[in-house]
Amino acid sequence: MPAGRTRFTSELNERQIEGVLATEGPVLVLAGAGSGKTRLLTYKMAHLVLELGVDPATILGVTFTNKAAGEMRERAEKLCGESLRGIWLGTFHAVCGRILRAEAKKVGLTSNYSIYDESDQQRLMKDVIADISIDMQNETVKAILSRISNMKNRLITADGFAAAAASPKEKYLAKLWLAYQEALRANNAVDFDDMINLVVKILAENPKTKRKYSKRFEYILVDEFQDTNRAQFELVRHLASVNKNITVVGDDDQSIYGWRGAEIRNILEFPEHFAKAKIIRLEQNYRSTGNILSAASAVVANNASRHPKTLWTAGGPGEKVSLWEVPDAYIEAEDVAESIKESIDNGVIGSEIAILYRINAHSRLLEDALRKLSIPYIIVGGIRFYDRAEIKDILAYLKLINNRSDDVAFTRIVNMPRRGIGAKSLLALREIAKEKKLSLYGTLLEGDLSALPKRSQEGFGGFVDIMEELVKLAKDTDIGELIGEVVRRSGYLEKLEEDGSIEARARLDNISELVNSGIEFAKKHPEEPSLAAYLAETSLLTGIDEYGPDEETVSLMTVHSAKGLEFDIVYICGLEEGLFPIARSMESTQELEEERRLFYVAVTRARKKVHLFWSGRRQKFGEEYIGFRSRFIDEIPDNLIQKETRSNKRAGLVILHTGGNKRHRGEPAIAPGAIVEHPFFGRGEVRAVKGWGENATLTVAFPKYGTKRLLLKYADLAIVRD
Repeated sequence: MPAGRTRFTSELNERQIEGVLATEGPVLVLAGAGSGKTRLLTYKMAHLVLELGVDPATILGVTFTNKAAGEMRERAEKLCGESLRGIWLGTFHAVCGRILRAEAKKVGLTSNYSIYDESDQQRLMKDVIADISIDMQNETVKAILSRISNMKNRLITADGFAAAAASPKEKYLAKLWLAYQEALRANNAVDFDDMINLVVKILAENPKTKRKYSKRFEYILVDEFQDTNRAQFELVRHLASVNKNITVVGDDDQSIYGWRGAEIRNILEFPEHFAKAKIIRLEQNYRSTGNILSAASAVVANNASRHPKTLWTAGGPGEKVSLWEVPDAYIEAEDVAESIKESIDNGVIGSEIAILYRINAHSRLLEDALRKLSIPYIIVGGIRFYDRAEIKDILAYLKLINNRSDDVAFTRIVNMPRRGIGAKSLLALREIAKEKKLSLYGTLLEGDLSALPKRSQEGFGGFVDIMEELVKLAKDTDIGELIGEVVRRSGYLEKLEEDGSIEARARLDNISELVNSGIEFAKKHPEEPSLAAYLAETSLLTGIDEYGPDEETVSLMTVHSAKGLEFDIVYICGLEEGLFPIARSMESTQELEEERRLFYVAVTRARKKVHLFWSGRRQKFGEEYIGFRSRFIDEIPDNLIQKETRSNKRAGLVILHTGGNKRHRGEPAIAPGAIVEHPFFGRGEVRAVKGWGENATLTVAFPKYGTKRLLLKYADLAIVRD
C-alpha cells in the first residue's frame, strides 16, 4: 500500500488519516469537540490488525467509561470483520483490575480481592471510626473519603501523609486514613483509587514485572487524555516505557474534572514527557453547526492554558444561539418547558433534547414545569441500576462467595433475608473476630459461637450452610445461573414472592435483569468469564454506562454528566455570575478557566440549536438575590446571538406562584390581613401592601422570623386565607 494511504482513506479526512498511520512513537492527537476522535482510534486499531498484522493481544486501549470501550470494540471488530480476541480494551480501572488480579501477591492481596464502591467505602469508614473511637471533628464520612481520594489521585500514600502530618487536623486525618487502609487489607479489598495506585506501585517497584507488561503492549491508545490524573499518567508512562508506541487522544478545551484530580497539564505537557512526540490536530467538526462552533470557540479562546485550535465544519452556519433573559427562575423553567413542547409539537423527538445546568439543585423548578406540560423526562445521574438495594444485596452475596474476607459484604447480607440475627449478636461476633484476628465469616467457619444466643447461633449456622453450598456451586457454574441460585437458595426470592407488592415485583424484575447481565457478561468475555471479573465490571459501571432514554424522554443533567453525549437541541440554564461560573471559581484563574471549559462542553453538546438562559432574580433559603448575566454570554460575539422575548408576551397577566393562580394587572394582589405561606419563613400575616399586581411589595409578619418585606412576584407565596 502506498505511503500515506490506508484502505480506509476514503472514509477519513486528511488529519484522521495522519493519526491512523502514525503508529510508531508517541503521538498526541488534539481532537476538538465532535471531530471524530473515536473514529480515529477504532480505525487505528483496525489498521494495526488488518494492514500491519499486529496481534490484537499486544494492543492496549484505555477509555474512561465501559460504554466507550464497548462502542470502540464493536466498531473496530466491524471494520476488521472478525473478533479482536485478546485485545486489552477497557477503562483505566478495568485494565488495572486485570493486572492486579495477576499480580495481587506483590501488594499483599489475593486474586479474589473485593472492589469497594462509594457506599462500601462509607460503610467501612464508619466501622473504622467506631473501632478507634475518634472524634469526627464535624466532618462527614463522605468529605473525609473525598479528601483521601484527592490525595490518592496525586499518588500520595497514607504512610507518606502520616509522616508529613504537622497540624492536629492533618494528624487526625492521617490516623483515620491509616486505619481505613488497614481495614481494606483485612477485608482483602481495594477502593477505586487503590486499583490504579497499587498497579503503579507494582510497576515502579518491580522492574521485571514492569518490563513484562510494557514489552507485551506494543501499541497503547488512550482516549480522553485531558481527564487523566497523576496516577493514570504514571500508569501509561510505565506501560509505554519499552515500545514507546503510545497514542493519546484528547481535548484540553474539554478538561472539566480538576475537582476530582484530573490534571490538564498531562495533555498540555505531553510533548515534554514523551520526546519527539508527533502532534496532530483534528479541527473539522462533524456534530454542530457553524454558529454553535463559533460561539463555543469564541468563549474558550479566552483561556490561556490551552493548545491553540480552530474548529470548523463543512456544514452551514445554522441557527443563531438563542439568548433568553427572564425575570426569575420560575419563568425560566416555564419558558424552557414551553419551548420544548413547541419543538416536540413540530416533530422533534424528546430524546434529542437536553436541559443542562451547573448544579443538581437547579432541576426542581424545571421538573415541575415539564410535569405541568406532561413532557416525559429523565434525570441523568439518578439512582443507578447497580445502586438499587436489591441489586446490591445480591452482589454482596457474590462478593462474599468470591472473597470470604469481605466483612462489608458479610454485614450487608448475613441477616438479609431475616435469620434472627440482631445487632447485638453481630457486635458480639465482631468482638470474637477481632480477638481471633479473623474475618467475620472466617470466625463463623471456626464454629465456636457458644457465647452467642441460641437463635443467633442457628441463624449464623444456616447462613454458613447456604454460603458453603454457593461457594461449591460457583466453581462450575456460569455467572447468570449462579445469580439465579443465589436468589433462590438465600431465601431472597421467597421473601419477595411472599411480599407480592408492586414494589416487590419491580425488585424481582430488576433481579431478573441482573441474571441477564451475568449471561451477557459470559458471552462478551469468553477469555475471562470469572466471577471476580464480573464483579469488577459491575463495580466500575458509571451512570453514563447505563444511560439510554426512550424516544419521548427529555434529558436533564448537570454539564459534567453531559460529557460525551450529544443532542439536537440543548438548553443551558442558570447562566449568572456566581452560578455559572460558580462562585468559588472567581478567586482562581485556574478554576475560572475550568468553568469556561465546562461552558464550552455544554454548548458543543448541541448539533442544531442552543438556548442560553439567565435570570434577573433567584431565591436562596427564602431570600431573593439579583442575578447578573454570566461573563460567558458576554464573550459570545453579538452577531451569533438571537435574543428571545417569549416571556415579554405575557405582559397582560401577572403570574402569582401560588399553585398557578392568575390575577389581572390593576387588581390588588393580596389584601392586608391575608394569611400566607412562605416556603422558608412558614405561615405569616400580611400587614401592609404597597403597589399593584405582580410588582406589589408586601410587609409580612412571621411568628418565627419577624417582619419581612417581600416583592410579590418573587416571594413564592401561597394564600392560606384572604
